[in-house]
Amino acid sequence: MIRFSSEEIAEVIEMLHYLHLDIRAVTLSLNVLHLREWEEVIEYIEKWGLKLREAVTDVVNKHGVPIVTSRIALPPVQFLLKKDHRSEDLVKLALELDKVARKVGIDAIGGFGAFVNVSIDDNGRKVIDAISEVLSRTQTIFSFINVGSTIDGLNLDAIYELADVILDTASKTKGHGNARFLVSVNLPGDVPFMPGAHHGFGRPMAEVNVAVSGPGVVEAAIRRSKVNSFRELHETIKKVAFKISRLGEFTAREVAKRLSVEPGSVDLSLAPTPKVGDSVARIVEAMGIPVFGSPGTLTALAIMVDALKKGGSMAVSRFGGFSGLFIPLSEDAGMMEAAQKGMIDIYKLIAYTAVCSSGLDMVPIPFVSRETLASIIADQLTIGVIHQKPLGVRLLPVPNSKPGDVVDLGGLLGKGVVINVEDLSPNTFVKLKGHLPPPILRLQMG
Repeated sequence: MIRFSSEEIAEVIEMLHYLHLDIRAVTLSLNVLHLREWEEVIEYIEKWGLKLREAVTDVVNKHGVPIVTSRIALPPVQFLLKKDHRSEDLVKLALELDKVARKVGIDAIGGFGAFVNVSIDDNGRKVIDAISEVLSRTQTIFSFINVGSTIDGLNLDAIYELADVILDTASKTKGHGNARFLVSVNLPGDVPFMPGAHHGFGRPMAEVNVAVSGPGVVEAAIRRSKVNSFRELHETIKKVAFKISRLGEFTAREVAKRLSVEPGSVDLSLAPTPKVGDSVARIVEAMGIPVFGSPGTLTALAIMVDALKKGGSMAVSRFGGFSGLFIPLSEDAGMMEAAQKGMIDIYKLIAYTAVCSSGLDMVPIPFVSRETLASIIADQLTIGVIHQKPLGVRLLPVPNSKPGDVVDLGGLLGKGVVINVEDLSPNTFVKLKGHLPPPILRLQMG
């Protein structure tokens, strides 16, 4: 058993009360594939949603652990469909799930998604056709389409089609709807973060996966430590990561115990928010980088990710999800300031994802052509396929916007600066038909 000194306990109390340490999400992952009718699924979600809210409330009240959101993740809806179901039926299901979530106080339901790694099957097609309607008519439903993996390669046909879905959703929702939609590769089945959260294959009937937070804690530790070497810097972050992750492990166990289900994975990723003092960009600047986006930023991020993983992995019995570092442009106040200063562009962000885990996340852009949008998505996801990384894209095309405009997305989604994108034509490359084969790494993997 790990024991903590009184000084360490006091330090954690300070983290909770003054440095924005919290549990970003408690996600109950549920298998509903054994239920025959969608009415049964709705009733099942309502029953478990009430239990989850009670369990989370009890943990918050008893232990004083701030839990920001409570979520439910379902198997990809692609596998809930029957032959006679249509896209319109999926929209009706999403509306019912949305109604239940709001009724019982669940912040999000994930799993409205499909895996189309090599080709789009009939059920995947129905899901894709329903996405923009679902996102424009619901508040709590989150969607994803996984378009490839290191094992399978990359489905460029699907990416080209999804660019149209993203633009259509943006038109219907003034750009906001795409905050609930992810295009991904290598997506794990235990992600607690939306929009990628879903109940993966081979998992228990129910389990609790937890997402931690705490950029403010890491920043404060670095500023106080006055380190003189990279090794000291790495060690400082590693020690803090252990404490943050330990809180995630504790929360997963406590909520799971109250639900009589399995504690699942803890996602070690740092997730920033728009709150002052809760920014990944500020951590980079605390390391000595003048402004996020300045030369040296990628190396600073790499040090942070490595230390987070080494410290966090010692603190939890099972880590999962993305377990890296999120750099969502609109959800990080420091990144927004850097974008306003012209220090961030779309391909700097893509470069940073070579060491970070989320991909192009919450990035407002002007309306561009379908070809340009698809090409950016392909560029980003190719990194994930080549490097065996879970990566995603949440681009937010904003109608009638121009680079430099500030868009208010509300709540935890924050404010974002519209990033310039070169919309050059003709761009015929991404219109070539078919599927990009897996990399040679696939042969090395066996």
